[in-house]
Amino acid sequence: MTSRPKPSATALLSPMATSLAFLAIVIVCGIVFAPSFLSVANLASVSSGIMAPAIILLVACLAMTGGVADLSLGSVLGLGGVVYATVLQLSESPLAGVAAAAAAGVAVGLFNSVLSVRFHIWPLIATLGMLVAARGLVSVISGGSSVAAYTPELSAALKTAIGPVPVVLVGVVVLAVLVGWIIRYTRWGNHLRAVGGDDVAARRAGIPANRMRMWLFVVVALVAALAGSLQVMRTGASAVNLGEGVELLVYGALLISGYRLAGGGRGSALSGLVCLFALELIRNIFRLRGLPLPLTDVLLGLTLIGAVSLDLVRGRVRRPLIAQPATG
Repeated sequence: MTSRPKPSATALLSPMATSLAFLAIVIVCGIVFAPSFLSVANLASVSSGIMAPAIILLVACLAMTGGVADLSLGSVLGLGGVVYATVLQLSESPLAGVAAAAAAGVAVGLFNSVLSVRFHIWPLIATLGMLVAARGLVSVISGGSSVAAYTPELSAALKTAIGPVPVVLVGVVVLAVLVGWIIRYTRWGNHLRAVGGDDVAARRAGIPANRMRMWLFVVVALVAALAGSLQVMRTGASAVNLGEGVELLVYGALLISGYRLAGGGRGSALSGLVCLFALELIRNIFRLRGLPLPLTDVLLGLTLIGAVSLDLVRGRVRRPLIAQPATG
């Protein structure tokens, strides 16, 4: 008679368990340190604030599964927002603004993909350059000031909420479930995981690894630009600093939830959303307490270090449980 080791240790360190524990700790801290933390108005503000990062997170988790990490996401979001606002002012057509923002996103994605896939520049380096370049384009196009782009109907539609939760965010959660299903149960998802795990082995198996990664760069940048236009539709203006720090929030949430910058991991879109909400709640607690917001960047950096350390712990716990022979 043989018995298998109980996977209780790995269950406790699973991405969703870790994400929920992280969220619970943040909520307790919010209740203790900020009396208005649980007010409907405050929760509604936090939920609205993560709409654009949450949309980007969905495609970022697809990209990270395939081994693509794009550091220019926040700048591309800002670029999409200012392009949408500028074209809307010139044409008075929201559709033209969205089309222009989408075109800008596709152009950025193609540029990143060529640098990374064709010229073999490490994605983090290639997209770091685009982070700076796109932010410079935002300043040039906007002239260093906010660009008004208020459309009452679109703004009201995007602010529709169920209690403190925007309807758009509910849709994002539904899409997160769909993304998880695609990655785990579809042929394309299997190919994506193969490319993120070992692209050389994937190419030998007949999977077009380079083509998939090029598409991932384009799709991530496209969605980031569209998320920027949605953010401007909701708020009615494109600020010069729109999107700053979004890449840190998104990748911080994904790293905590079990993803790896080098590709793959055991996280999910849902666990990533949970961590994203927790990180935004931390920023909210700082605002409610009147603390300097730059301190949140320090805390986020420490959180990222903790996420990497946690991933190492997961690996060390999981390996003995898998390798341990059955005894009886």
